Amino acid sequence: MNKHKFFLLFLIISFTTTFAQKSRISGKVEDATSGEALIGVNILVIDSSGVGTAANEDGTFELTLPHGIYSLKFSSIGYSTVIKTDVVVTGGKETFLNIKLTPSAIQMKEALVQADYFDKAVQINNLATVVLNPEEVRRSPGSMQDFQRILQGMAGVSFSNDMNNELIVRGGSPDENLTVLDEMELHSTNHYPNEYNSGGPINMVNVDLIDHIQFSTGGFVSKFGDKLSSVMQITTREGTRKNTFASDINLSMAGFGGVFEGGINNGKGSWILSARKSYISLIAGSLGLTAIPYYYDLQSKIVYDLSPAHKLSLSAIYGNDKILIKGENKSDITKSNLTDSVGIYRVDIKQYQFAAGLTLRSIWNKNSYSLLTWYYNLYNNDFKIDEDFTERSYDANGKIINSILLSKRQTVLDDHHNANTALKGEIFWKLDNLQELNFGISAATGNFVQSLYLAGDSARYFIDGQWSPTIVVPASNIKYNIKLFDNYKYYAFINDKLKLFDERLIVNAGIRYDYFSYSLKGNFSPRISASYFIIPSVTSLNFAYGEYYQAQNYPTYGDREKKDINRYLENSHSRHFVVGIEHIIADGLRANLEAYQKSYDDLPVSEKFINFNDRTFRSNKNLNAGKQTVTGVDLQIQQKLVKDYFGTLSYSRMWTDYKDPRIGWAGKKIISSYDFPHVLTLIFGKRFSGLRTELDNTNFLLKYFSYLLPFSDDMEISVRWRYASGKPYTEKIWSTSEQYYEGSTRWSKGNWVESYEINNKRYPDYHRLDIAFNSRFNFDAWSIAIFLSIQNLYNRKNVAFYDYNSDGKRETIYQFAFLPVIGIDVRF
Repeated sequence: MNKHKFFLLFLIISFTTTFAQKSRISGKVEDATSGEALIGVNILVIDSSGVGTAANEDGTFELTLPHGIYSLKFSSIGYSTVIKTDVVVTGGKETFLNIKLTPSAIQMKEALVQADYFDKAVQINNLATVVLNPEEVRRSPGSMQDFQRILQGMAGVSFSNDMNNELIVRGGSPDENLTVLDEMELHSTNHYPNEYNSGGPINMVNVDLIDHIQFSTGGFVSKFGDKLSSVMQITTREGTRKNTFASDINLSMAGFGGVFEGGINNGKGSWILSARKSYISLIAGSLGLTAIPYYYDLQSKIVYDLSPAHKLSLSAIYGNDKILIKGENKSDITKSNLTDSVGIYRVDIKQYQFAAGLTLRSIWNKNSYSLLTWYYNLYNNDFKIDEDFTERSYDANGKIINSILLSKRQTVLDDHHNANTALKGEIFWKLDNLQELNFGISAATGNFVQSLYLAGDSARYFIDGQWSPTIVVPASNIKYNIKLFDNYKYYAFINDKLKLFDERLIVNAGIRYDYFSYSLKGNFSPRISASYFIIPSVTSLNFAYGEYYQAQNYPTYGDREKKDINRYLENSHSRHFVVGIEHIIADGLRANLEAYQKSYDDLPVSEKFINFNDRTFRSNKNLNAGKQTVTGVDLQIQQKLVKDYFGTLSYSRMWTDYKDPRIGWAGKKIISSYDFPHVLTLIFGKRFSGLRTELDNTNFLLKYFSYLLPFSDDMEISVRWRYASGKPYTEKIWSTSEQYYEGSTRWSKGNWVESYEINNKRYPDYHRLDIAFNSRFNFDAWSIAIFLSIQNLYNRKNVAFYDYNSDGKRETIYQFAFLPVIGIDVRF
């Protein structure tokens, strides 16, 4: 299959229509600690002298503004000042803001402090954390409005290739990342996921439903666990409460969908629904696609105020994915006038996933509130691989002139269902202005049902001048049925946040306990982090230490003979040390430098790999033999959209040290599969305000020639350049002394054998340039936006991986080539 063509589904040409009445900003201001509505907060539109308002007695506010992009300043005595950037006002659409202010004794003492541009109020600690708003997701070049692809450009994060939005955080594997969607702890929010990776090619979360995203790359507090590397919290927005009904219909080459929303019971609640469906099958012929992805997703949120102090919310997300990948018979000039035999594979994938959660938020008084959440999520996968063993004849030009099917067999049939349900509760209690407690418990149960068929295999080895006896691995039919309520996962945590020395020192100290009844393993996880402000709200020294544990996924606990030989594996463990310094350079400009060390142990390693020197050894057993240390330095400089400029510079330097667990290799080191020594990302953007008006006032020729391009009074141009060291891989060597019985028909001429030097090679270094152009035309009751994005502008041929064919030839598979993305957005 041509990998480039498959991912052309990201080519977007969209048309959107929205029905609304006013161009206004509305929202609510709350205390970040208690969730209590704040009265009388001053709200000022920056760069618009005298324009502003104040929050009402229920904390709500409303502003009617001309179309454009604004920054709003929120200030109140006793609270840190917050500046909200990227507030977009367009024709006919209401913009809603959910603002949280942090209590501050410093402000009460009238100290000179820096206003917060970086959403510190929603951050639990001051380490390795970024917060994204939906506009930052929309305009980022090369992201395709996928927030995980933006996070790939953050310091400490790398990725394997363009075809997946996976997050490799500070040397950890992609399954070490926790995703929390509206209090639901999920494995993934992507289409086409798998058990071993939280990423995927397409994210199910619609950017139009995002309120904010908080992402932490290490040192996170005791509230979060059962993951070793990172936490990503996705908070979705509420629907409009002002209108009974509003809609946003989207038609694109990637799919058709819309966002629908409205108020409930005169503004006491709201609902919002997103629905999208791919229809790339209708244009697959013109794109030359041989494997067509079919997917659709639904996302919804309903909120209702039971009283001023109690809010009930229901969030849900659903995704359905299908793809059929058929192996191709390709021409090959190197095989002119020859005959070969090869296995041609047919991969059939059908998946669906669903999650729903109900949360009751209760404010008990001005110093405490609680969250009670029930959620359910499932992942269902039907995966089949069939092999057609085929003999092919080539003409003088390398074209296939005859093809004979020698045998046909099913090699893999995996039908499994993984579901869990959980009930968790949290209490936030502000003891006084200098101490806050957060504690909670959770109980989860699930079921894992799997029917797995693996075809048998036969192999022989040329040893000491003769072929060994044939080693036969029989076909396996494996069935698991771990029932709901048979096993549980529990956790409990407490975190104490202290403010000392006039709030110059902020400490988070906590502990967590996790237990999994299936493996009978439990662990305590102490955590501590601290920030000392050399200059209040400007410069801080930061530190974190923590112990982190993660249970294995269900397939790792399984074995081919179903003898429970892997059931009682230890939980994998990681220890984090982080030190850093953060400095606010200017308005909206922040620099963060951190050094870290992550020490891993009890990582699962197959016994077959441990006995690597014995090519005839066969085993399904896993052992907790993996040990690794990752050391690194991360630098991130971020400029929010202030005075028409925005950008990011992030650089990561990493060293990995994986102890070789193989017999006979004691004391040796292996380069980790997730080792990227150097990763650099540069993003720069400029907003042009009033350009169309200026051009209209110039000379005749310049004025009318400029109409050949979509210049407007509200434009943005941005670029992103990314560089990463080549990904490590283990070299494979074609060996004629090792053969397998291919297609159950004949002995192969050889086999690809991995080198004894694990990860001894690297793919070529990765780099690419992306550019994005956005232009909005605003009118009284409607607006139109035109956008153009070009990915891989100079068409760098970045290698994704090498495909090793059964005939002894290696094929290079490349990542995204030059890829334009164009669109138009019209709102009434």
